Amino acid sequence: MKLIIGEQHKDYAATPTAEEVIEHINEHVTEGFHFSHIIVDGEEVYDDHEEYLEEHLASIEQLEVIIKSEKEFMNDVLLSAEEYLIRANPEVTAVAKAFQGVPTQDSWEQFEMLLGGAGWLSDMLKIVSSSKERPTNWKAYKDFAGNLHSELSKLGKAVEKKKNNEISKVIKQGVLPIFERLQTELGKTIDSEFTRKNLN
Repeated sequence: MKLIIGEQHKDYAATPTAEEVIEHINEHVTEGFHFSHIIVDGEEVYDDHEEYLEEHLASIEQLEVIIKSEKEFMNDVLLSAEEYLIRANPEVTAVAKAFQGVPTQDSWEQFEMLLGGAGWLSDMLKIVSSSKERPTNWKAYKDFAGNLHSELSKLGKAVEKKKNNEISKVIKQGVLPIFERLQTELGKTIDSEFTRKNLN
């Protein structure tokens, strides 16, 4: 198997363990750089890397590791968050509407997805406000993180009390406005300080 990390190429005569490969990758992720994803025999893998390697290592011929500078990494994080919000905001409105009445199994599944997305956004906001490459308006992101945490806490209490109308209200009047303002802020940040991927 050939392992490629930037300009470095390493050929393994025997199949290494997933731990050995991860350890080798970690040695190359120096300060100011972030591990992004891997490309396995031409296929990009973004999640569960260690698990993926444990399952497929024996059949991998070439493993390329993508490491990005702090600035590139931040650019990707902001773009991903904006893309998520563009897709999610109409869904959030639909979830709020569903809880005005009696929610179905589908509604609860969408609600779970909303919570997962909100958790991911919360983590993203922490990354933005603590990064060395944080945008100039990073304080706004810190505020969004605090407000989102507060609304998710209210949402948790409404779920505990099984008050569907309250769930709907918190989503509609608390979570959705934060998502919408965050989407606008991300757009401004990307356009003024970062770059959009060329779609041509």
